[in-house]
Amino acid sequence: MPQVGAAYNQYKSAGLEIFIVLGENQYRQKPNLAYCKSYAKQYGLPEDRVFLDYGNMYGAWETLFTNIYPYLPPSGELSLPWEAVLDGDNMEYTYSSSGGGFDNVVDALNESLAD
Repeated sequence: MPQVGAAYNQYKSAGLEIFIVLGENQYRQKPNLAYCKSYAKQYGLPEDRVFLDYGNMYGAWETLFTNIYPYLPPSGELSLPWEAVLDGDNMEYTYSSSGGGFDNVVDALNESLAD
């Protein structure tokens, strides 16, 4: 996660926006606002870009993964942290750390910010 804070600080002047979605706390339980704020502070992230997502039906990351397919590998396992890049011009889903066209998230960011 430190890489995300560093990338944000490096590229925010170029228009990068980040959203960190917390579905669990360190004990794999429902996170709360205090945990959200401490997580942001720990990793140097802006508090207004860290969100909680724990639903009543499916639990952790319910809203996120109901709306964005994570491109799971054949094993069906989701590795965390999971990263995605969306093009800010049209919200096109351009990268998923589970399998998306670039070697890493930084390459995906560079491509998106170069447009």
